[in-house]
Amino acid sequence: MTTVAAAVRRPGRRALFPEALPDPEGEAGAAIASLRFTVTLADRSVTIDLMTLSGRTALARTFAGALWRACQVGGPAGSISTASAYANALKTFWRYLDSTRPRVASLSDVNAACIDGFDAWMEESGLHPNHRLQRMSKVLNLLRLAEAAEPGRLPPDASRRLMYTSDRPGVRARPRDAYGDYIATALRTAARTDLAAIIRRFAEADRIPTVDVVDRNEALATAHEAAMALIDAEGVIGHRHPLFTRLYTLRRESGLPNDRLIHDLHGRRHLIAADLVPLIVLISLDTGLEIEAIKELRADCLKNPAGGYVEIEYCKRRARGAEWKRLRVRDGGSSTPGGLLRKVLQWTEPARSRLVTDTLWVHCAWGRLTPRVLSMKETAASWVRRHGIADEQGQPLRLNLTRLRKTHKAAWYRRTGGQLDRFAVGHTVAVAANHYADIPALRHLHEATVADAMSDALDAAMRPCVLSSEEEAAVRADPDQATGLPIAGAAAVNALLGSEQDVWLASCSGFYASPFGAQGEACPSPFWGCLECSNAVITSRKLPALLAFLGFIRAQRQVLSEADWITKFAKVHGRIADQILPRFADVEIEEARRIATSDPTLIYLPPEARAP
Repeated sequence: MTTVAAAVRRPGRRALFPEALPDPEGEAGAAIASLRFTVTLADRSVTIDLMTLSGRTALARTFAGALWRACQVGGPAGSISTASAYANALKTFWRYLDSTRPRVASLSDVNAACIDGFDAWMEESGLHPNHRLQRMSKVLNLLRLAEAAEPGRLPPDASRRLMYTSDRPGVRARPRDAYGDYIATALRTAARTDLAAIIRRFAEADRIPTVDVVDRNEALATAHEAAMALIDAEGVIGHRHPLFTRLYTLRRESGLPNDRLIHDLHGRRHLIAADLVPLIVLISLDTGLEIEAIKELRADCLKNPAGGYVEIEYCKRRARGAEWKRLRVRDGGSSTPGGLLRKVLQWTEPARSRLVTDTLWVHCAWGRLTPRVLSMKETAASWVRRHGIADEQGQPLRLNLTRLRKTHKAAWYRRTGGQLDRFAVGHTVAVAANHYADIPALRHLHEATVADAMSDALDAAMRPCVLSSEEEAAVRADPDQATGLPIAGAAAVNALLGSEQDVWLASCSGFYASPFGAQGEACPSPFWGCLECSNAVITSRKLPALLAFLGFIRAQRQVLSEADWITKFAKVHGRIADQILPRFADVEIEEARRIATSDPTLIYLPPEARAP
């Protein structure tokens, strides 16, 4: 079988490589010499400036080389924000050296005491433990890269010290919480409203506003068509362009509003910045994708459509070694994630063609077409204000887009009943439990589950022994072979089944050995505690008393509020009606009910029974 498998050749594509790859040594040398270089990661660029690392030229160049390598393909800095965090951590390390280690001038001077001193210095400065660990890990990563580039330069004790980050504990980060169902519904409703408006806007893209005066109406139409023709030709139109100024003036003279004219014109051909918030909110709530993954979706992100479903291919840069993932979602109209992405692809196609890019969210912002999603903080706040979305306290909601994934996960957790194997989609079971299930929004669900489990365990442990008439006859016929009773022995069994050990609602197998009191003392359990006692044995002889008491319990519904009745009588009512009475025949229950009705002395109720 192995031979057959080895003989099968899978079809593939020929690997093509460029004829000449640029030598990175020149770029690295320039970066090290100038302590300043440009980093391009995930289609974004930033300039890393380490010229402030003064006074230690040799060490500064060593760290500059390590940081340059960290920012290359395959390095630990996979994004612009991470590269900037590395630079900031290095500057913090430099401040520590300036204040406490002035003699450290090169990599050979960095020993284990210096590294531990940096850890202690940050702790003494009041830095949060988790922030301290993050900066410590980044400096250690740079030292590892520097040691790999210059083997033998780092002292042996420092090389061993690089094996762990810190011996000081961190603090478990507070989990990011999900939004409640009320806020999630409000967000989804507002986003759906905006989606419908966007669909109408593109459907009516060629509609031109009219006025009553014919001549002015023709001039408006001509100016509007000229402005749209310029957008079609060049992609955008500026505020100061003569065609826009002409249209603006004609609209003002005709009494038409101009406050959003520039957005209205570009919105007929492209998505605008305000459109991104509702679209991303909908995709995140419906799919649970990370916000950073949604922002970086590509034009070819939809894969393998079949049977009303489609796969979304996305990049999760935090998943080292497995960044590219796929999520299968529903596909159809704009109410489905797949259909919504198809709409976005349709709307952004002209702009993508103009910019020659494969990014999904090409839109018009600040007077130009941009392929990237810029900062959405102000846009999201404006969107929330426009729709009047409030939080649980009635205050304007401060929308945190990263909480939308938790909101989707919390809803999925409730639907799956907390089954982690079904809940863990896109991450391991451990991550699902620690980061997505253990959040404040689901705490009430966990507490209710624990309470139900404890109640079930207590109910099973305290359930009395119920003997049906057939079982009681069998025990009387052969007391020595009786099983399932809380006592053993013919004498004890006969005494139990006789009336001399009867208490109000049961026969007691150990009045002076109560689980509710000390051994040898009389049972302190009051009232109907017998129904929750492991010593109790209930036979048909106690049915009249039980039915009389059950009638009293049901009559109390007319006296007490529903909440008070549930608190006081719901448990004992379920014990009698659901656990005891089904063990006896209907004929026996009817006879016992007749006896209970004719003999009012069967029931004894102490004063606390009638207390509210």
